[in-house]
Amino acid sequence: MTRRAGAFVLASLAGTVGFVGLIAAGWMLYLRLWGDSVPALVVIETVFGAAGIYAGWILAMLVFSAVRDAGRDVR
Repeated sequence: MTRRAGAFVLASLAGTVGFVGLIAAGWMLYLRLWGDSVPALVVIETVFGAAGIYAGWILAMLVFSAVRDAGRDVR
């Protein structure tokens, strides 16, 4: 496996963890505050989902850049 492929795999995992983490946080907030309201679920998961996509993308880019460039000699 090349360094770029390994970086892609790790970045995908990191982005997924970031996204799922924020979706889970939205789910817990929904259960705590509005356990039976479908419109509240839609709004909360839309907001947390959008934030999760952005956070996952940022996290994936950080991990990809760090892993891909780890073998280079910086001078």
